[in-house]
Amino acid sequence: MPSYQLRDTATGQLLARGLTDYSAAEAALDRFDEELEADLATNGEGAGRIRLRLDVEKVTDDIIESVGHHVLILGVNDPTGALPPR
Repeated sequence: MPSYQLRDTATGQLLARGLTDYSAAEAALDRFDEELEADLATNGEGAGRIRLRLDVEKVTDDIIESVGHHVLILGVNDPTGALPPR
C-alpha cells in the first residue's frame, strides 16, 4: 500500500513521512505552514515573505515518485471579502 511524504525541494530534507493519502499530505502542509508561522511569531520574527518549495512524494514498495509540488509563502495573508474598488 502506498504512503506519502513531504520533502523540502531545496535541501532534500524529509519533513513528514508515512502519510496515508494525498489529502493527509495536504493537511500536513497546512500544519507545517501554521507551525512555522507560529514559531516565527514566538521568537519575535516576522515571516517577511519566506518562500518554501515542498514536494509531495508517493512511496510504493520503496519506489519514490513525485506527485505534487507546493509553494508555501509565509508572511502573506490571503485577501478576504470583496475586492477593493478600482
